[in-house]
Amino acid sequence: MFEWGGGSLWCGNESASRKFDVGPVEDKLSLSNTVLERLNALSQWHDTALNWEYPPDPGPWGPDEYAKFETEALAFLSELQAELGPDFEVIYEPN
Repeated sequence: MFEWGGGSLWCGNESASRKFDVGPVEDKLSLSNTVLERLNALSQWHDTALNWEYPPDPGPWGPDEYAKFETEALAFLSELQAELGPDFEVIYEPN
């Protein structure tokens, strides 16, 4: 999932938490620069959905932008899972 202002990959079970601790873990994984750059770009794009001046109000994205982002995030999910391999389970939880 994407967190406002950074952090995208998080531990989802006790085994992962014991190995990686708490907080975002993308910098603790052996990921290629290409995958890290794509993750960063998606995170920055995600942050444009928030009304930063007053977060409880609706953000600037319309339905088309949300749909486009979800399509890209799901495509990236497949790339990320392929790079991490079968020892990792990656679950996407949209905001």
